[in-house]
Amino acid sequence: MMNELDKISKLPGHIMDQILSRLPIKDAVRTSILSRKWRYRWSSVPQLVFDDQCTSTGGVPIETIIDKVLLLHTGPIQKFMLSHQGMCASSDIDHWILHLCRVSVNEIILNIWEGQYYKIPTSLFNCQDLIHLELYRCLVKIPSTFEGFKILESLDLQVVELSPDELEALISRCPLLKRLTLRGLDGIKQINVEVGNLEWLEVEGALQDVAFGVMSRLKSVRIDFSDDIGNQYGPGDANSTNLHKLFQNLPKIQSLEVENYSLKYLAIGNVPQTLPNELIHLKYLFSCIDFNSTEEILTVMCLIRSSPKLKQLDFRNRAKDQQTSTIGTMADFWEDHRASCLEQVQFISMDGFSGSEPELEFVKFLLTSSPNLQEMTIQPESTSGEGKLLRELLRSRRASTQAEVFFI
Repeated sequence: MMNELDKISKLPGHIMDQILSRLPIKDAVRTSILSRKWRYRWSSVPQLVFDDQCTSTGGVPIETIIDKVLLLHTGPIQKFMLSHQGMCASSDIDHWILHLCRVSVNEIILNIWEGQYYKIPTSLFNCQDLIHLELYRCLVKIPSTFEGFKILESLDLQVVELSPDELEALISRCPLLKRLTLRGLDGIKQINVEVGNLEWLEVEGALQDVAFGVMSRLKSVRIDFSDDIGNQYGPGDANSTNLHKLFQNLPKIQSLEVENYSLKYLAIGNVPQTLPNELIHLKYLFSCIDFNSTEEILTVMCLIRSSPKLKQLDFRNRAKDQQTSTIGTMADFWEDHRASCLEQVQFISMDGFSGSEPELEFVKFLLTSSPNLQEMTIQPESTSGEGKLLRELLRSRRASTQAEVFFI
């Protein structure tokens, strides 16, 4: 009688590698008991992810697991990710990073969830094969000998402590950077970014000012001023605006998201009818807006008029703001703005809709100024009065015969 074929052992090597790449590291190691061919196959897995799936209650400590995996691992390491809820800042991480720099690594992700911030060791700045670097709750001190990450394409810093000078030095020494995320950087109130190859940028935090240099490849921008900045941080030149300053060097931008108090920041200064340089590639605009503020409405209108290729507009009402200024007669105000660039807009959404007069007039303006609109979605702040709002909007004139209005 012939022995049954060991189908698992006869799998091609690349199929075995694909299976291992889809398993948590704990399960990948367990495959060593399947057969002789599988015994050490896991040790060449290029992506090492150490998260909560690696351990069980009362099991082997995460530090011991990482030590053993790195000791037995052979071959290149494409990705090293540490994101375990029980992992605190410790010297163990220093040793692992030193090991990674010696064997070469393309991607490092460090998420420190507990205890003090982890102080990044100088050895990390010797990892010259890095393509992606992601740090959460870390303390960064850039060594004087650091010449840059020459092939780094993606940098993600969240809840990281470093000085403004160190931040600029780090960014400026990554010449191939394409994606940059800066969120909740301790003590950073002003951010200056100028990276020629950058394509995607996200900036968020308790900011007071941002400045963008010439970035001709930048396609997507998200800015989030999480705190109310007031009105004291306007441009020194009375003829200038934050709006102009921010967008004068972004000719290829396709997607723009303006969160929380960012529109209030952009509204500081003398807002023009249109930007000096049109945003001819912008197709998507999201804005968090205070509909009681004439300045913020005028700023949104400037962006719309300066963006002839817009396809989608999303708005969120910034609730509970005090009224900053009053628009006289709403109907007359919007009549003066009919000639706006909404010819190509197909989709519009309104979130946190309360049904105030400025909101209603704004929605009516959008409906009567968008000849190619297909769908408008409105999410009310509450369900009370929803029927009345719906009836009023359904009676509104529409420039597009295809436009549908949905309340969700």
